[in-house]
Amino acid sequence: MCGSKSAEKYLLCFLCVGFCVLNCFGSVAPGLVHITERDGDSGVYRFILQDDESDRLLFNREERGFYVNEPLQVTLVRKKMLRVRFYSPRPVKNLVIWGKWKGMPEQVKLAEFERIPAFSECTVPLLFTRSDVCYETRSGNQVVVAKSRHVSDLETEIECADPYYCKIVSSKCRWHVSFGAYQGKHWTPLLPAHAREAVAIALNLSYLFSTEEFMRELFTAEGRLYADNNHTQVNVEKLYRQIFELPALVYGHVTGVNGLGGGSVFGLAEWCYLEHYADDNCVTRTIFHEFAHCLGYNHTGNMTYENGLGKGWVALCSALYTKMSVNEELPVYSRRFLSTRGCPYLYSVSASL
Repeated sequence: MCGSKSAEKYLLCFLCVGFCVLNCFGSVAPGLVHITERDGDSGVYRFILQDDESDRLLFNREERGFYVNEPLQVTLVRKKMLRVRFYSPRPVKNLVIWGKWKGMPEQVKLAEFERIPAFSECTVPLLFTRSDVCYETRSGNQVVVAKSRHVSDLETEIECADPYYCKIVSSKCRWHVSFGAYQGKHWTPLLPAHAREAVAIALNLSYLFSTEEFMRELFTAEGRLYADNNHTQVNVEKLYRQIFELPALVYGHVTGVNGLGGGSVFGLAEWCYLEHYADDNCVTRTIFHEFAHCLGYNHTGNMTYENGLGKGWVALCSALYTKMSVNEELPVYSRRFLSTRGCPYLYSVSASL
């Protein structure tokens, strides 16, 4: 466990060995935490949304929730450690966490990671909470941070040039994504395997809606999207704004129907969680149907069903999603990143290949 005393001792030992070459002030120890790729095999990381995760964790929105444009979270733990938690089916490389206190002219490098694995969590110590330490600044200088510095005044910033990371954080969407333990007719418990795919879907939708290509396709469709069967045209400018103003998506699992949605509720059948990739069955109609419900549209018009009004919202979005998946433009464009069909913890026996 990353938050355990053994992991903390390991990191402290690693710091002493790995960074003794820094030219700090006198005998002041270095404060930088450096995690290498090899550390991924040594217990530094633990993993989230795994198949043995308890419902208590999975359906706790504080413990298992994230903003779609901020899938990597950096939070303070016990006022002396930083917890890095990553909601992503893919890893990122070369990430740095910078820190700055009020009144300090420059940021200092608190931690750097050669690689952060998919769906991982790592807790690293803030060594200035134990003694005075030396940090490198943005300009390459070195400063001593005194133990007397208050952790509550620390502000952190993430720096990462990994193309995948840049793609997922460039989103205009600000949805809070979490997982719901919905009960009642058609609802059955969402499994961790579904949750992992829900993260993939959320990242893909968030990116797709933020692209210039989507905006062009949507505005080109003006006059052909209808809110009801009386041919009331959808205001595409308002629709475009609605996407980014949507506050949250809470994913659930349904049986007996393909999906249930509305407000923040985003319920999908198991097949929807599996088949949205271009290298699978490439079927996304239910995903965009339910998303339209989350935007406030009902079963009239052509925002969910076509109803004889011509191709509408679902066809537009599905075609673009498929194209971007085929062209490997979506953040999670292939089923191979998660290999969910090979997961033994699914409702459908036939889902596994």
